[in-house]
Amino acid sequence: MQVATRFTVTRECGLPENVQQEYFKASEDDIEVNQISPTGYPMRMLKNSPAIGNGIRPNCEAYGYLLDASGSCQYIEAYNREVAAHPGERRVKVWDKTCLCTHMRNFDCWTCGQFTYRLKDTTNRKADGSYQQLTAEHVFHDYQYSTDNKIALPAMAE
Repeated sequence: MQVATRFTVTRECGLPENVQQEYFKASEDDIEVNQISPTGYPMRMLKNSPAIGNGIRPNCEAYGYLLDASGSCQYIEAYNREVAAHPGERRVKVWDKTCLCTHMRNFDCWTCGQFTYRLKDTTNRKADGSYQQLTAEHVFHDYQYSTDNKIALPAMAE
């Protein structure tokens, strides 16, 4: 069983709450499969992910490398292409790739599962319009004890 998507919106996950709220708010149309991964493999992302179009300078040395099968990084190649095409600009935009090494480390790359848009059905909407954060224990027990494909909502937080 794969349950990773549900655990992304738990307190224990480590994602900032503002990113978790983006996952809760997402609709099915907000999720896209794209080829902007530096590995060249498709990945799902929220369309409003700050990493898309960000011209972040590659910082692989600090975080480790995410390389393709030939040992290169398509983001570094795309970034260098844009720098060469726009000499003298302080920040260039790279729309066709994203730097996963840096963006995932900084939570600016909101990759997601196919059914992320259904996360809002797993919790309560608060009066202010935001969604209640879950606990990993609640998600685990829901998977362990739910019957008839029903989702157990958490107790409403005060």
